[in-house]
Amino acid sequence: MPVSSKRPGSGAASGFPRRRSTTTSAVVITKPARDVARRHGTIPSVSALDVVLTPPQRERLRVHLGVPELSGIELTGEGWHRFAVLAPDRVLLLPRSHRWVPGLDREAAALPLLAAYDIPAPRLLGRITDDEFWPYPVTVISRYAARSWAAYENSADLVAVQRMLTGLGQVIADCHSIPVSQVPESIAAPTPHSPDPFEAELRHFVDYLEPGRVEKISYALAEAAGLPGTRVDRWLEVIRPCLDLAPTLTHRDLNEGQIMIGADQQVIGLIDWESAGVQHPLSDFDFGEWGFGIFAWEAEFSTLRRAFWDSYARARGGDLPDWRAVHLLMTIIGAPPPEGLATAWTRRRRQLTVANLRQVDGLV
Repeated sequence: MPVSSKRPGSGAASGFPRRRSTTTSAVVITKPARDVARRHGTIPSVSALDVVLTPPQRERLRVHLGVPELSGIELTGEGWHRFAVLAPDRVLLLPRSHRWVPGLDREAAALPLLAAYDIPAPRLLGRITDDEFWPYPVTVISRYAARSWAAYENSADLVAVQRMLTGLGQVIADCHSIPVSQVPESIAAPTPHSPDPFEAELRHFVDYLEPGRVEKISYALAEAAGLPGTRVDRWLEVIRPCLDLAPTLTHRDLNEGQIMIGADQQVIGLIDWESAGVQHPLSDFDFGEWGFGIFAWEAEFSTLRRAFWDSYARARGGDLPDWRAVHLLMTIIGAPPPEGLATAWTRRRRQLTVANLRQVDGLV
């Protein structure tokens, strides 16, 4: 995952993306000061592995990896929930605290099912319970020889973003096609609320399914767009098939840091399945789970969502809503509300949302 900002406090109410900050540094020393200190021998060169793991823990890690030494083994502190020990062929996921163990348990339950249906995701290699190494169960998964979309998005053009979303739609369709009856009981329900008080304030797609919530937002947006309130009745009619979609197995935390891109610039897999659960399929189409990067293309969301949804619909088949209905619904729930317009960025987003709404209103 890349370093990014996060929608603060009230989640959707602020208009910022909902994804978590992924700062990786554990010890902060400015680079010039660090370099000078090292030249004078006043501080040793330490790795994240040295900072997080004690010497006895590093020895247990060496034993579990079956290697003579830990040279080339890295540890990253990306995300709020876990550390990741990166070996050439595998990744060890270490929960940061007891509160994140259930998420790693969910991922461990999801990965064998995904493998059984040939969904491109890491393979579960095992779990380690060793208090001398780590106080919580450690999950061991295969490692991709790839980079996440986060490494590419800042330099991507519209064609590249559209290509990525087209590939992503196909992968999501394969996942959503897994029979719900085959999903393990431990993940056969919607993703539970986060145990973290800050994350618990964030809003996800399913939160907008509360009775009357979409209708209330729609009336406010119609007024902002200078459209008659009677249009809301039409919008609610158009989006009804979207709201009525049957639950599927979803990832529920898709963003640029979870989408793995191969050497041919195609989507080759999805990582971080700790939010997997059976819930509304449009949970995997919510750009509110992403960081800031995707919103650089908000003026082109109609083009991007059409590519995203049409790819999904072709791959999944069946009687699915039209892309216009999906775009309308996601535009409504993705709108920064007036009370959250504290920055130029969120004010600009509100303007773009209103423009997108006028455009899709003309299509439905």
